[in-house]
Amino acid sequence: AVALSVIGAGLVVNTNEVSAFTVTRSMTRDYLAKVVQDFDTKNHELETHNSELSATNQTLQGQVQAEQKKL
Repeated sequence: AVALSVIGAGLVVNTNEVSAFTVTRSMTRDYLAKVVQDFDTKNHELETHNSELSATNQTLQGQVQAEQKKL
């Protein structure tokens, strides 16, 4: 995906990394099952990391609010 925006007289191009691959009928089910399993594993890792970061964020926001009440 490419996003274009005009700022003043300059043109700025923003590109996002996109990955894809072609799935053909000749691919074996084992290979596709492995790809799905790898994606599921990575997704689980990211969800776990996101949960940890959300908990840390919530704790820090609570600390900030407590400090602001003291002022």
